[in-house]
Amino acid sequence: MTDPQAVNPVGDRWITDWEFSERYPVYTRANAGEVLPDPSSPLNVTLVWNKGLNIGWREGYTRHLGTHLPEEIDEHMPEIIGNFGGYHYTNFSMTELNGARLPGLTVPVWNSLWVGDHPELPEYTPKPGDENAELTAGLAEKTAWALTTTDYPEAEETKRRADRARDARPDLSSLSDQQLVDHARSFIDDLIFCYGYHPVTTTLSTMGPAVAGALLESIGESDKLGTLLSGLGGVDSAAPSFAMWKLGRLVAGSEALTAIFDDGLSTALEAIETSDEPDARTFRAEFDDFLYKYGSRAPNEWDIRSDSWESNPVLALLAINGMRLSPDDADPERILERNREKRLALTAELADKMPDEATRQSFLDAAGSITRFMPWRERTKTACVKVMGEMRAALYELGHRMVAAGVMEDHHDITMLLDDELDDFAADPGSFSGTISERRAQYQSLFDLQPPFFLFEPLPLSKWPRRTEHQVPAAIPGDVLTGVGGAPGVVRGRARIMHDPYDAGQLDEGDILVAPQTDPAWTPLFVFAGGVVVNVGATITHSSIVCRELGIPCAVSVQDATARIPDGAMVEVDGNTGSVTIL
Repeated sequence: MTDPQAVNPVGDRWITDWEFSERYPVYTRANAGEVLPDPSSPLNVTLVWNKGLNIGWREGYTRHLGTHLPEEIDEHMPEIIGNFGGYHYTNFSMTELNGARLPGLTVPVWNSLWVGDHPELPEYTPKPGDENAELTAGLAEKTAWALTTTDYPEAEETKRRADRARDARPDLSSLSDQQLVDHARSFIDDLIFCYGYHPVTTTLSTMGPAVAGALLESIGESDKLGTLLSGLGGVDSAAPSFAMWKLGRLVAGSEALTAIFDDGLSTALEAIETSDEPDARTFRAEFDDFLYKYGSRAPNEWDIRSDSWESNPVLALLAINGMRLSPDDADPERILERNREKRLALTAELADKMPDEATRQSFLDAAGSITRFMPWRERTKTACVKVMGEMRAALYELGHRMVAAGVMEDHHDITMLLDDELDDFAADPGSFSGTISERRAQYQSLFDLQPPFFLFEPLPLSKWPRRTEHQVPAAIPGDVLTGVGGAPGVVRGRARIMHDPYDAGQLDEGDILVAPQTDPAWTPLFVFAGGVVVNVGATITHSSIVCRELGIPCAVSVQDATARIPDGAMVEVDGNTGSVTIL
């Protein structure tokens, strides 16, 4: 018999595991799997999330939005999330209260908006206290405001704070080890503030689609909602793609830069730095500006263990390299403008079909709210990531010093520490060498765990399925995989199964990108993909929002798509219904 401890050296619990909530007993990887697809590093859990983002989330629910009472959420370890086996989970039971209390919504509708259609989706059972007339009355005022406001200064303040954090970065090399620790911790208040408004923008971004969707259904035009969510503009998570496109065009139009990129990306920056060609100097200046503005973004960007574009610029060059090979008509700005014009024309057309003036105005208010709150949602999220980028920069500086001193093998291993170990580490780094090495091996073993999509009770890690053992039947021609419509349109193309956004070399123009999850690091690939299919996600998750900006059909919450769809198969993606047909 296989020894569970040998298979999983961390045993049945990991050092950052939370206690399972008895009051809110259902957890899900929905949305959480997009935010943190991999196990979250110990320092990321204990410093960034437990001390910052989680506290901000509680502030958002109890103070800014008003979906929950303060006594319903623990002040120090808010049950809004959970961390099990290192994997980030959203507390499904607690978020159901949003659906029970938000006016005009039901819990099933709310669940479908952010979880999608999943075979294990539990049936909602009302509990005493779920409904709260006083909170619902306050939320009615908030949602009415959300449908008409054109200004949300708090969302803009999150961006200002994040930009200020980057602008005020000191010379990190001049700080002592303890000062670097203190500097990283100094951003906790900014994290709390910025994330405090993210659940507000996330929740209120569902109001416009919900109202518009109901009105469209009443006139038999429900299939038009996806177009109303497209071509919004001002979506911060899409902005890096527009900047990368311009850099890619610069390379494509320059013989000198093309030669440098053809020689290999690992040496490209050095070659550009030493080149006397004007195009090379222009590229370097614009690339430096790109890194300054967007350098905090990365795959798995909600974990400070993961490299950002700033800490590993080759990651950004890989995306730019793919863009330079795209045809001119793939310009995302042109696509955005076409989608914007299409959305405006359709909005006017649908408004004229409404039965009376009051309904017409309600529809126009909902359509307008969509154009504001979807971008505000991405703005508050981007602000948090940028603040985290400053924490990452300070901690990586400390990590590099420790590598030079022989304390650790890799600067990323600074994130194997817990927050309450940082001060002792700064005072005596060598005493932690063995702990870091052992913990890294244990942490890496978590990657073979297949986190259950739903957790309904505490499950020892020895009973979690292993990725190496997870098998599903391959789809065959004629099979239809079902999901949720993320971005409208129907497209046919060759499926390319990708688990890493930097394997762009295998993705040709017009191919269907099939991914386990997506974050902004995947966004550049959307520009030349014909369509996108994602294992997880819902209407308001990242892949859906960005695909709608770029006019690319997208199906999300297509369970096991990366395992079931054969690489190279011809498929049809219906972004209106979320179905994927194997041709």
